[in-house]
Amino acid sequence: MTTNDEDPLWTSSDPNASQTTLFRQRINEKYNVDLATYEQLWKWSCSNRSVFWSEVWDFEQVIGTKGSGPYVDEAARPSQNPTWFPDAALNWAENQLRHHKTHPNDIALIQTSEACPGWTPSVCRLTQDDLYKLVGRLQRSMKESGLKKGDRVAYWGGNSKEAVVVLLATSSLGGIFSSAAADFGTDGVVERMTQIRPKLLFVTNGVVYNAAARPLLPSLSILLEKLEYKPEKVIVISHLPETLVPCPAQLGPEVVDWNEYFDKKEGDVEFTRMGFNEPIWILFSSGTTGKPKAIVVSPSPTN
Repeated sequence: MTTNDEDPLWTSSDPNASQTTLFRQRINEKYNVDLATYEQLWKWSCSNRSVFWSEVWDFEQVIGTKGSGPYVDEAARPSQNPTWFPDAALNWAENQLRHHKTHPNDIALIQTSEACPGWTPSVCRLTQDDLYKLVGRLQRSMKESGLKKGDRVAYWGGNSKEAVVVLLATSSLGGIFSSAAADFGTDGVVERMTQIRPKLLFVTNGVVYNAAARPLLPSLSILLEKLEYKPEKVIVISHLPETLVPCPAQLGPEVVDWNEYFDKKEGDVEFTRMGFNEPIWILFSSGTTGKPKAIVVSPSPTN
């Protein structure tokens, strides 16, 4: 079977039941308009930005306090970077984890990892309830470390379920998360960590790339030596078996194992609600035209 470039990859079996259609009908009924297509809804949203995003908040049942309108100054130009939802209070992680009560057994996360000679990882599936409990345990460990709103937490390593748990636990406390890819050399990581001065650093012991195990821990001491402001604690995640990436004999006293750091008890996750425009992530530009430049992301429920 062949298709041309104009054929859609997927077509809904019932377009009238789609969320976009239901939302468009809601707008039509509430504001006495007749928006018949997605494009018409989009044009209406551009002319009614404050109302549109207020309706999105309500339609998606965002957890938090929306505050009173207007929700953005529509007279402001994009270059003025107007404030959105100035009176709102919410927590991004709280919204991401809200299904743990209503759909506890739904799959929230699937982890797959590349295999290499000597290691064939199994697929890991976490339910909504599993993920919520892991975030709660790590949150309690972070609180024990003194993490508070505005503190930075960094992650260096490969894609793993632990990366998601670190992100959500950091955000739950109002902390600011940032990461560096496993293929960055120590100088690339230093350039990023120097700018944000993380209180905690999480690092995987290695990654697999192109069917080869690549250890990260031998570079950890080099990284820490180059940092003027060192993290108070470094937590090592054993993503690969030690037979593939042996642990160096000497690691600093600030370095602890994930399982040792992780709180053993279970309990509810606390959520620090914050302003809509306060930062939760720090991303970076590529660094190809100079040092990497920080890009701050706020807790929009659509992120």
